[in-house]
Amino acid sequence: MTTQTISRMLFWLLLGTILVISLMPATEAPTIFADEKLNHILAFFTLSLMARLLWTRTNAAMLFVLLMIFGGGIELLQWVMGFGRDADWMDFAADIVAIVVGMLAGKLFWSMKGKRSATE
Repeated sequence: MTTQTISRMLFWLLLGTILVISLMPATEAPTIFADEKLNHILAFFTLSLMARLLWTRTNAAMLFVLLMIFGGGIELLQWVMGFGRDADWMDFAADIVAIVVGMLAGKLFWSMKGKRSATE
């Protein structure tokens, strides 16, 4: 199994974990930060950075839209499922900001790696 295959499997595992945690009853959901927005930012920054690093040939706008749909979908599911979660459009806004920053970080990584390779 290649490193890329393992990395992509980890991406899908992370995506599934974020979905499960996001849909758990709020009182049972594990968190890293006390501030919910920071948890959103961490999750979506990590997802978008990984996506940009792993799918380099995929259009960045397409990755952005897919991750944005995922974030919006979570908010809609929280709204309709009734597990003590509420759709919070500020959470969705935090997701979008984190996606943009993660995508830019991934682009910067590849840009710097390319420059370093060219000088070696």
